[in-house]
Amino acid sequence: MSSEETPDRIGSCHNALQWISASRLPMMHKRHLEVFVTKFQPFTFFRDSPEQLDNYESADRLSLPTWFRTVREVLGFIHTTSPTHPPVLAQFDAPDYDCNMADAEQVQWYQLKLGVMGEDDAELFVNQAGLYPIATWFGTDQSYLAINLRDREDKRIHEFSGADFWDMSFNGESLNGSSQPAFSSYSKMLSHISRLKLPDGAIFSARHE
Repeated sequence: MSSEETPDRIGSCHNALQWISASRLPMMHKRHLEVFVTKFQPFTFFRDSPEQLDNYESADRLSLPTWFRTVREVLGFIHTTSPTHPPVLAQFDAPDYDCNMADAEQVQWYQLKLGVMGEDDAELFVNQAGLYPIATWFGTDQSYLAINLRDREDKRIHEFSGADFWDMSFNGESLNGSSQPAFSSYSKMLSHISRLKLPDGAIFSARHE
């Protein structure tokens, strides 16, 4: 059992709401997380342990911003009892900003996973662009959601196209500033999830109180 899966790190809707209430997050961020948990009450949730986040940093050879570690130690995402393929996917109702994902005509299902990238992508995304992917449009390289590693006070979730980044790299273009803000924060991103797709293909729509 990993540190992420210890009993105090997984729980019901009730447990997750207790984690949020007991946290020192700003009230606005607490509210966004509560919205997400309440919309998906039947599910089990998880929060990362400091050790689990240390493991991500070690594996991907980077340092996560303090604000991101703080919120992930309060709430991560939906918990599954074992690794599944396909994973649990999320669909968003709308981004907070006008970005490429807002213009997509296809239905976009995102896999939420820290460091969701290939080994070749890490040099491009992390080292050149200064972005750490935390979600991807599943099955494509058209849209990634990422945190900003260079401006550690920037709490926004950024979006970029992996395909575009590779094209820019091959053309010798700089990747600095080439992403677009999508959500104002991680907690706000979770609050925008409107549907979940389960590994068996079943779709669960958010409940609205």
